[in-house]
Amino acid sequence: MPMTATHRAESVRKLQRGLYRAAKSNQARKFHSLYDKVWRHDVLWQAWQEVKRNHGAPGVDAKSIDAVVASGEDAFVDELVWHLREKTYRPQPVRRVYIPKPKGGQRPLGIPSIADRTIQTAVRLVLEPIFEADFQDCSYGYRPRRGAQTCSVALRDSLYQRVHSVIEVDLKSYFDSVPHGKLMVLVRERVADGSVLRLIWSWLKVGYLDIDGAHRGTEQGVPQGGPLSPMLANVYLNLIDRLWVRRGYAEKLGATLYRYADDMVVLCRGNPTSAYQALSALVEKMDLTLHPEKTRTVRVDDGFDFLSFHFVRRRSPTTGKLSFYTFPTKESQKRIRENIRSFTHRRAPVKTDEFIKMVNDTVRGWVNYFQHTNASEAFRRLQRFINLRVRRHLSQCRRERGSGWRRYPNSKLYAMGLIYIGSGRIKYATNATR
Repeated sequence: MPMTATHRAESVRKLQRGLYRAAKSNQARKFHSLYDKVWRHDVLWQAWQEVKRNHGAPGVDAKSIDAVVASGEDAFVDELVWHLREKTYRPQPVRRVYIPKPKGGQRPLGIPSIADRTIQTAVRLVLEPIFEADFQDCSYGYRPRRGAQTCSVALRDSLYQRVHSVIEVDLKSYFDSVPHGKLMVLVRERVADGSVLRLIWSWLKVGYLDIDGAHRGTEQGVPQGGPLSPMLANVYLNLIDRLWVRRGYAEKLGATLYRYADDMVVLCRGNPTSAYQALSALVEKMDLTLHPEKTRTVRVDDGFDFLSFHFVRRRSPTTGKLSFYTFPTKESQKRIRENIRSFTHRRAPVKTDEFIKMVNDTVRGWVNYFQHTNASEAFRRLQRFINLRVRRHLSQCRRERGSGWRRYPNSKLYAMGLIYIGSGRIKYATNATR
């Protein structure tokens, strides 16, 4: 009897729990037999489901998610099982595209083929619980049951521990700078299965097709956009976390490290110069570079930004005591307005129901990200902005004069289904999830 989707998912979770327990119980253990778990049908099926849910773009072979579904999902997974089992699988170069950065410039993004994405996801499903057992508490990016919100809460709580200054850390072109040899040394600390190691090495070295159609090799770096890249990025930067803990910098230097992928801050109770020098030495030893303009030390009373959150110490308007507050950054508030403005221009040819759904989906994600912070005022300003944009759009679509305040009061907009983000929804979490 074939396994159902639920049984497949539970089978994969059982495998992951077993690998995690084995890795956690023995910090020095190397795993020799992993490749046969990568090409297990249930693992590859679960990996394909994740790839399908992400609705990603095609790779260099132009094969889309819809094409795989149309030709048969089981046949697609069976073919991957066969190629991996017979060791005939060869990765294709990733398709490189460039996306604009919020503060200017372009970020290269590598898009693997659907087959490569599925197999990379399968490898991640098998390896993630092993390396998860080694990751430190200060790391929050791309990890199960952790995220930017839990990081922001933990960081805010730590600010009350006599923190007076913060080092904002920026690694220059991190994903393009990871040295392959040193990365593989860290991977081999846990993985001794040669077939899995060769898979990872082949993905690192396969290169990419640039927008001009030229194939270029990769001597270093992990491509942003691949399902395995975030985990590999964490494996490499985990060395900084481990050495920070092992050398006791939190106690000796009065410096607490928080990291989300390649974004880091150091909360300083002691001399920030000593903490900066210690971090700089670790980064240099790992063949990475601190961005000279974006890495800086600031006082907590002046505020600092991290993960689109702005942290600052202020006096409470009710008690008069100094407290730490968390707000959406000005840049984040600007971006959400620009995003909404991009599809709410007056002549956007969209039906009203679809239009309101687009607004709601965009706003809901932003609100969910910041709803645990002191964002009441930011939410009120955003509510006024989206009401104005929707009201003007409705008036223009119906060729009506004026801004539509009388024809479309707030109550009517909400009755039409427009999202309401009143401050009553805000609840601030006081304890971090560790």
